[in-house]
Amino acid sequence: MALLQISLLGDLQMRSAAGSLFTISAKKSQALMAYLAVKPSQRVSREKIASLLWSSTGPDQARQSLRQTLSTLRKELGQLSPDAKVLIEENDLLGLEESLVECDVAAFEPLVASGTEEALTKASQLYRGDLLDGFQINEERFDQWVIAERDRLHRMALRAHAQLLELQSRRGAIDDAIATAQRSLRIDILQEPMHRSLMRLYVQSGDLVNALQQYETCARVLKRELRIEPDAETKALSRDILALRAKTSAQGVPAEQVRKNVLVVEDNVLNRELISALLKAAGYNALIAKDGAEALMTIGRERVDLMLLDVDLPFIDGHSLLQAVRENGLEIPAIFISGLPGEEVEIKAFAVGAADFIRKPVKNNILLARVAKVLNIE
Repeated sequence: MALLQISLLGDLQMRSAAGSLFTISAKKSQALMAYLAVKPSQRVSREKIASLLWSSTGPDQARQSLRQTLSTLRKELGQLSPDAKVLIEENDLLGLEESLVECDVAAFEPLVASGTEEALTKASQLYRGDLLDGFQINEERFDQWVIAERDRLHRMALRAHAQLLELQSRRGAIDDAIATAQRSLRIDILQEPMHRSLMRLYVQSGDLVNALQQYETCARVLKRELRIEPDAETKALSRDILALRAKTSAQGVPAEQVRKNVLVVEDNVLNRELISALLKAAGYNALIAKDGAEALMTIGRERVDLMLLDVDLPFIDGHSLLQAVRENGLEIPAIFISGLPGEEVEIKAFAVGAADFIRKPVKNNILLARVAKVLNIE
């Protein structure tokens, strides 16, 4: 069983076997662990490590700095187990004990190479973000290594998502394929072919509104980031969808049958999943976010017809989130759902523009009734 789990895809995280966060104090020690964890079986010379992490100093100073770093690192890793050695020191070589360390990058690459739907699904779930996102130590050689590895794994992740999307589409798993396309665009929102794939998937699911909204998102992003318009194929697909919607409207399909996007912003996993399942069962398209920052990113990518907001959220509380949405010129209605005591929290909710306020615990039929009222659904 692994004593240490190292996550490098996204922000750097280390966890003990019990699942609790494990902290290594020095930035250079973190960099050393990250470098070795990408390939836990590798053994790297001390000289190479010293030149990688202390490229801005002379060789003697670099070796001295490495010795001091290793001394501190041994003590910190010893907290995981007094007997097992996570850090391997074989004469001049350094490495990690494979049987004691798990790393998401080391697991990610063979899963992608396998190419099966099951393996690619696991790989997609592992890819939380680009390698060591936001991590740097201002040492040219190490930072160059990070940039090169980050680009390699980024491209690998995009290929993996494209392969997974194709496999899911072949077997008609449209909802799974939509989720895969959305994850791929979170990795790189400038993938115009992936925007088209998602548009087609929305059409297959009968969601013409989201299909057209995806085109608008694509056009807006390309204009903002690259100063270009969508290509001819994307524009033609948009025109086809518009024609299909016009035909559908002419046949008298009620607007109420178009699925509404409801964003559930709740940091409690159980509450979030229960509300999401309730909304889906009632015919809504449920989007989820665990905090205010993730909610803002979702709003930037997706059409949101209604927000269900908890008040007590990490990073950005519910009140501040709605204020930020309003300041960005978005008039998305919001229903606050809170268990916080006192009248002040409810008064403030309406002051920042809430459409409704519900106190926890809330009954399912009450929640659905309030949602339908705010969305003007009979």
